[in-house]
Amino acid sequence: MATTYAKPTKMPTRRTIIDAASNHIYHQGYGATSYAKVAEDANLVKGNVQYHFKSKEALLKAVIDQQVQDIRRQLEEWSLDCGTAYDCIERFIAMVENNADNLSQYGCPIGTLNSELGKNNRDQQDHAKVMFDLYLRWIEARFRSFLPREQAKSKAEQLMAMAQGTSILTHAYRDAGIVHRQAEMMRHWLSEVCAQS
Repeated sequence: MATTYAKPTKMPTRRTIIDAASNHIYHQGYGATSYAKVAEDANLVKGNVQYHFKSKEALLKAVIDQQVQDIRRQLEEWSLDCGTAYDCIERFIAMVENNADNLSQYGCPIGTLNSELGKNNRDQQDHAKVMFDLYLRWIEARFRSFLPREQAKSKAEQLMAMAQGTSILTHAYRDAGIVHRQAEMMRHWLSEVCAQS
């Protein structure tokens, strides 16, 4: 009979800690995030988090960097998978609508983080703003397929403003229905922009 050995316990990875920190920051805010709370969420001891991240700021930077990578990957998938400019841009609207429940409970992860950091941590906020930049540039590029550069930029900003306004109201009123109603209005607006052009 063969002898069986227990597999050695795998050391916690940076990604495990980053994911736990990302969830905690989204649900509780960066100000309420600590090594101890991240370790608890990741089922680790505090020392594991401190080993990988020497400061809370370094952990936040890693969270933002990972989210930036995830957004880039998402946008690449959208670009490969969608057809017309309307279809592509509608993916962004659908993403907002599909997150209606989270938006009602916690707000927009990008918007709330940027808002919090913008009050007392502008250096990190400049770094977090890249997440907005990625969506804006991608949407603008889709609009530029049928609009002049300045109009395309303006329309991308308008759509982002509509999405963020929707997120704020949804969170303030804890009403996911706002997202669904406003998503339909965004689609109607997008159809008109495409039709006029």
